Amino acid sequence: MTITQPGARPETPAGTGTRSRLPSLTGLRAVAGLSVFITHGLALGLFTDPAVMVEYVRYGANAGMFGLSFFFVLTGFVVTWTASSKDSARQFWRRRFFKLFPNHVVVYAIIIALWIPTGVPIKAVEALAGLLLVSAWFPSESFLFNNLNGPMWSANIDVLAYAAFPLLYVLVKKIRPNRLWAWAVGVTALSALVPVVANAFLPDQPPSLVAPEVSWSQHWFGFYFPLTRALEFVVGIIMARIVLTGRWIGLGALPASLLTIGFYLATLDVPVFYGYTFVPLIPMALLIPAFAVADVRGHRTLANGRLMVWLGDRMYAFFVIHVTVMFMVHAAYSGENGVVGMYTRKTFDLGTGILVLISTYLVCLVLASILYALVEQPVMRRWSRPRRTAGCSRTWRFMMSGSSRLPSICC
Repeated sequence: MTITQPGARPETPAGTGTRSRLPSLTGLRAVAGLSVFITHGLALGLFTDPAVMVEYVRYGANAGMFGLSFFFVLTGFVVTWTASSKDSARQFWRRRFFKLFPNHVVVYAIIIALWIPTGVPIKAVEALAGLLLVSAWFPSESFLFNNLNGPMWSANIDVLAYAAFPLLYVLVKKIRPNRLWAWAVGVTALSALVPVVANAFLPDQPPSLVAPEVSWSQHWFGFYFPLTRALEFVVGIIMARIVLTGRWIGLGALPASLLTIGFYLATLDVPVFYGYTFVPLIPMALLIPAFAVADVRGHRTLANGRLMVWLGDRMYAFFVIHVTVMFMVHAAYSGENGVVGMYTRKTFDLGTGILVLISTYLVCLVLASILYALVEQPVMRRWSRPRRTAGCSRTWRFMMSGSSRLPSICC
């Protein structure tokens, strides 16, 4: 089975002669990464004044949820956009493996090295699930919160998305262009039904440790379960096809940005973390194509400048390390090892707390740059492609350029 016939000419966006690179989407990864950082900063409890913490929670709690949805939609969009008839499924999976796992494994080993001196037991089965990026498949709080590197549960969705992409791409390609928007709305509506199904059919006890208004099973199904979160990836595939088939509605990058900001502010009190992931999905499904079209047309955006692209290239490495670094830096103020997240939390006044957050972000960025330069890039150059490409596999062929400068999630 093939996705495109060998030698077939790839589709291009209407009005262009090529599939342009998308630096704006790389730059937007930096914004999404910062959003996730801001939300995870809540766990530090930095501010002495309770009123400040209340405001931080209100304005920062959903930031990471929007950032995470951006990464999931972006993944589907980019792997569809960069498709090439010269590629095979096996080659795609190889590149995605060497993009996803090396940073993860290196940081995982560092975490273990920091963890052992604390004397806190490591739960072997849960840790192994974390290493293999399958912990989110288990409806167990122990598996989610003992995977040694908490944020990497989201990479479980990446693994599923990459594994399923060749088949999903075949199916989406069969959708007539004039029906793509209906499918995008339909999949988004399906995502909106997830919390409804969870609340109606899953047990309402015991309560989730981190979202006590819902049960753990409802929380897991609505927010962590790879199959339900993969709906965002599917929307990304469909939105890429909409642009490539000339069906984009013409929404510009600036209006899409303002719409996203307005949507975020209007939904500050919506509990996205409880499973309402369709809330950020709606603006992200519009924002990503809008910036892609801007790049195709050669427009300058706030996201496609050199600095933003530089930051965006390092966002996967940033994502892998940031929570561990945040805990270690914060614990250092009390002279403790914070790798396990259990330490004496020092609090600060508003100005000092903001400076601590900024300095911690910069430390994360420096360490991410080192990881990107010493692990991610060398591994991708050496192992992401076979040394000889003659005798291409006869398995599914599908489109993917493999350039390390193109956006890829991870996020």
